[in-house]
Amino acid sequence: MKDSDKLTQALEFLTGYIRMKGQRMTPERKAVLEAAYTFDTPFTVTLMKEYLDKVYPISRQTIHNTLDFFFKIGLILKRPIGSRTVEYETCFMTQTHHHLVCKTCGQLFEFRDASIEQFLQQKRYKRFKMTDCAVVIYGTCHKCQSRLNRDKRKQRQRATTKITKQNKNR
Repeated sequence: MKDSDKLTQALEFLTGYIRMKGQRMTPERKAVLEAAYTFDTPFTVTLMKEYLDKVYPISRQTIHNTLDFFFKIGLILKRPIGSRTVEYETCFMTQTHHHLVCKTCGQLFEFRDASIEQFLQQKRYKRFKMTDCAVVIYGTCHKCQSRLNRDKRKQRQRATTKITKQNKNR
């Protein structure tokens, strides 16, 4: 499904939900949702604010409150990164949402694995019912692994060359 189709469906869902709850669709809510769907990667409130300042200026608190509202109704994911920062990502019409994060270069790879969600759905948690799941797996991507292996080989070659030179000089 194209991102524009997801945005259209997310807007329809949001409009229906707000109407059902007797609230109103504010220009700020629409602007934040549209902005969220412009990001290809997870984003923070700061990044969202920088983007919206160019398009439709909204206060940081309004952005934060709107993103929290979207999280509660299932339009975005919210996860902590670091001690005081939270990042968000669109997730409407997504059953599972998982990421591989390279700790070396920071690149983020999205993947889907229904077996993870099925496994977690079968688990029973005391006084907690799971509604969605998002898994983040940290490691090293293929490119960084190759570069690290190459660097290790070069270090071994240098060490071997140095030892060989020392032995010849004796």
